[in-house]
Amino acid sequence: MLQEAAGRFLADRHPPSVARAAATRPAHARLALWREIAEQGWPALLAPAGHGGLELGMREAWIVAEAAGRHLLSLPLVANMVVLPTLCESIPAGPVAQWAQAVMQGEMYFADAAMRPDGSAFIEGAGHGVPALALRCLGPGRLRLERHAPLSGAGGTAGTSGTSGMSGTSGIAGISGTSGMSASAGLDPTMPVARVARPDVHEAIELQVDARMWRRLKTRMTLLRSAELLGAASAALDMAAAYARERRQFDRAIGANQAIKHRLADDWMALDDARLAGMAAAASHDADAPSADRDSLYVPLLAVEGGRRAVQNAIQVHGALGITWECDAHLYLKRVLRLAASLHADASCTEWLERIWEGAGAERAAA
Repeated sequence: MLQEAAGRFLADRHPPSVARAAATRPAHARLALWREIAEQGWPALLAPAGHGGLELGMREAWIVAEAAGRHLLSLPLVANMVVLPTLCESIPAGPVAQWAQAVMQGEMYFADAAMRPDGSAFIEGAGHGVPALALRCLGPGRLRLERHAPLSGAGGTAGTSGTSGMSGTSGIAGISGTSGMSASAGLDPTMPVARVARPDVHEAIELQVDARMWRRLKTRMTLLRSAELLGAASAALDMAAAYARERRQFDRAIGANQAIKHRLADDWMALDDARLAGMAAAASHDADAPSADRDSLYVPLLAVEGGRRAVQNAIQVHGALGITWECDAHLYLKRVLRLAASLHADASCTEWLERIWEGAGAERAAA
């Protein structure tokens, strides 16, 4: 039911035409959409009931994140679903709880700021009047939460594609202006981003939390970004399969050719494998199973590999049409590549494999 409801809502309120115009959409329209999203209860899915949340699990959050990716949602939903609601689990009161309440009630949303070594910030979901939130780990059980001032002027509606707020790794630099904000055409035109050379920190809070909290935050962010990536890749695959059934050459559909239909079938299996791994990892996370951390490592590995291949093949199936601006396939390609870069900022494929191998070795030693 949640999957169907999310699909219907986003198909109606965020069609491809809205995704295409994300960089020029006025701030009031974006906030109005966030209010409607808050009415659906999505920002409150993971928040504790004591803070006005729904206290559901990662399985439900996965469904919503995947739908957001499928419909190229141009708001930073995943970051707002994860950061403040997760912190509320261990912080009973204070600014964190107040900010979370405002987000869940649809009064505001935060852009996702990734702090870079040079002190600049890469902001995903940037917009005029939208404050940004940055979270950093200072040590075991010590987190620093920063609320950055909203951007003014152009509002960061153009920028460079980069990484998630959990990684702190840079994207490609643009052209610096007098305001300290870097502006250029982003890789993913459906998500406004910006780079701020000198962030204006309105409020900074150092938090003492359980030592596992940082790992829990990163795991949730990784799983839900993987879900978003799979949603976009699945939409591209569906689009390619539909085109292969309709496009005819030599008096038959091109999908009848093995070179095309076998490739599409392989892509479907790869995405399904990644989705099954993701749902299993979400269930392990919700159950706080001993293998939860290791289970989550498989997901970005499978999602990035299968998702990239699916969107690239979707372009090829469309032939010359696939490389035109009018074809929506390039929007899915760019969304997947941006999310893949975000996931790789945390760890490369080689590092994920090493962590899986080390985890398996530790489990065998313990047995």
